[in-house]
Amino acid sequence: MDITLVCLVAFGLSLLLIGYFLPFLKNKTTARIIVWSLGIITVFFSAGITAEESALYRMIAIVSLQLLSMKAVVMVETYSGNMGLTFIQWCAFSLGWFGMRPVLFEKFPSPPLPYISFIVTGISRIAVGIVLLYISVYIERNFINLYYASALALLVGLSMILHFGILNLSAASWRLSGVDVKELFRSPYKASSLKEFWGKRWNIAFSEMTSLIIYRPLKNSIGPTPAMLAAFLLSGILHEIAISFPVNAGFGLPLLYFVIHGIVMYAEGEIPFVKRIIGHRILSHVWVMLWLILPMPLLFHAQFIKYVLVPCRDAILSLLPSLGV
Repeated sequence: MDITLVCLVAFGLSLLLIGYFLPFLKNKTTARIIVWSLGIITVFFSAGITAEESALYRMIAIVSLQLLSMKAVVMVETYSGNMGLTFIQWCAFSLGWFGMRPVLFEKFPSPPLPYISFIVTGISRIAVGIVLLYISVYIERNFINLYYASALALLVGLSMILHFGILNLSAASWRLSGVDVKELFRSPYKASSLKEFWGKRWNIAFSEMTSLIIYRPLKNSIGPTPAMLAAFLLSGILHEIAISFPVNAGFGLPLLYFVIHGIVMYAEGEIPFVKRIIGHRILSHVWVMLWLILPMPLLFHAQFIKYVLVPCRDAILSLLPSLGV
């Protein structure tokens, strides 16, 4: 028996139960203290209990439990003293969907909503992602000097499979059950500013979460700009947990990536020259791509790619026919 897995599951079940009952607390401050303390405990528990496991195993365990703890934070901010979900609805929201809007599950189950387009999109994106993974392997084996090209194909390929593929299939399944979920990644290539990219197009669940648990609570007390920077700081910390902790390397780099993006977003709203750039039909998209791609080695540093993403790619391709790449 895998004792580590048993401990992880037991801890996850504890999070599930605590996360359900916390919103019943009338004192929101008390609920916040408990749920954020629980989030911190979750980080150290998941990182500690998996210390001897592979980096990929650690990443999955750490991210899964941290996601569940963040769901609990969202519940406390959404429902204060008056739980809006049944336990079954809470389980569906917390365990079955990556989004961060529990209100969508208040009417679960309901009559089906249109879902076919999500299935078509999901399957097609998975197919594209698999092709990119094969391309990544081909470049890696035949063009040693093109490391970044291989890494880029790997990153985009995995993103196509997970973010644009599996999550769309997940959305289809929930829409079939009457839950009005939407795409969480919405044509990010159309973004003309980092504000639009992070706020409206890339990982909507994450932006909704940081807005709900950081930006909105802090905006009135410290102002919108510091609150926005605090939201990016939290994003950086959470990505440190997901990326640097599993490989015990690269600490500070993902955080720096999000600090840079927070500063650039501030510049987009305050500096006239930058405003003119993001107002240009073509330069605005170049601006976004440059800020996303150039500092990307900070976010996905070499150790994470080597010990998490490459094994993940190889595990996926091992299930598929070998093309001799």
